Amino acid sequence: MKKLIALLVIVSMTYTVEAQTQKLKVVEDAFIQGGNTSDTAFGESSPKNLRIFKSNSDTKYSRITYLKFETPKKLKSVDKVTLHIPLKVYKNEDQPDATFNLEIYAVENDKWRELSITWSDALELGELVGSMEVPQSLDGKNQKLAIELDAKIVSDLFNGKKDRKITLALVNSNFNKISAMAPSKEQSTKVASYLIIE
Repeated sequence: MKKLIALLVIVSMTYTVEAQTQKLKVVEDAFIQGGNTSDTAFGESSPKNLRIFKSNSDTKYSRITYLKFETPKKLKSVDKVTLHIPLKVYKNEDQPDATFNLEIYAVENDKWRELSITWSDALELGELVGSMEVPQSLDGKNQKLAIELDAKIVSDLFNGKKDRKITLALVNSNFNKISAMAPSKEQSTKVASYLIIE
């Protein structure tokens, strides 16, 4: 009997730990681009790409990527949240040691749609929740990044009832002629971005 109780306790503890950690797949993703393409919806015309580059400007090559996630109904807050994203940083022969400055911002507005959002509809950025200096992809392949985000700020983006969504903006503020691209969920659901929450 004691062995059975001990086994049930272990199973219960294991289930509790697994239940606390959840994977949230991206439900919408798109990038916007400035300049003479500021009214182009790239989520419709180039749905397989997510580009990030020179985000503080307003030129043809200024790009911001948005990711939207949906949380479980009863989730009130998270203690730890990690963004997993595959990122290809383009090589620059003139600056082989330069890194790509990736910043992740919280966004309150979840009402955007990947097939219609444009630079002209750019979302207001909230607080910075994470950042990383990413080296160039010398092999030309995606790098699998795991970036821990500020859990308190992310928790403030949803309340588990009316607002269950999280929107993040991927930004390149420190422009140094290094650009990056990530695959969208339309390119492959197997490599699309996701959050691990605990």
